[in-house]
Amino acid sequence: MRYNVIMMLIAAACAGCGSPSTGPSTVSVQGTVTLDGKPVEGADVYFISGQFSSSAKTDAAGVYDLTGGAIPGPNTVYVSKLSIPAGAMAGMEGAIDEGQMMAMAGDPALARSKSGPKQLLPPRYSDPGKTELNVSVPDAGGEAIDFALKSK
Repeated sequence: MRYNVIMMLIAAACAGCGSPSTGPSTVSVQGTVTLDGKPVEGADVYFISGQFSSSAKTDAAGVYDLTGGAIPGPNTVYVSKLSIPAGAMAGMEGAIDEGQMMAMAGDPALARSKSGPKQLLPPRYSDPGKTELNVSVPDAGGEAIDFALKSK
């Protein structure tokens, strides 16, 4: 009995060992994010399809390069940039993730306060439930997919 339990534990531990994941095929995606014609630095860009999601952060020129690529075909995209007031998260470094900050930014009580994170992009781009950004990723990938956001 003890031998069987040990063998089951070893088999469970090795279940993910060996062959690579057989996840969906993705293609490389990169592009630029601008707001009113100016590059958006430090924004998080999320591509979501029914099977896969991927994200990237924009650099000083507003350029992103998706980690893991995206699935060819229709993808919903949202772009988020949060501003955290100085001292607002004092002592919480590493204790809060991007999703939690986004939830806090969407909280009406925190949105009115001066201490919580603030979403710097309009909800029509930054709210996953309201985004107007839908793209079709080419089968071969590699083409720049740029987002020219407008504040008004």
